[in-house]
Amino acid sequence: MENFTGGLGLQQILMGVLGILAVGFILKKLFKLAITIAIIIALVYYGLPMLQTVVPM
Repeated sequence: MENFTGGLGLQQILMGVLGILAVGFILKKLFKLAITIAIIIALVYYGLPMLQTVVPM
C-alpha cells in the first residue's frame, strides 16, 4: 500500500479525497445556480416584451 500511494499517509489521502469531493460539490451547486440565473434572465428577456404588448400601460 505504501508503494501504491507514493509514500503518502492515510490522513493525507483522506484529505485529498475530501478536497476533491468538496470542489465537486461546490461546482455542482454553482452550475445549478448558473442554470437558474440563465432561466430567469431568459424569462425576463422574452417574457417582458410579450407582457408589455398584452397589458397596455
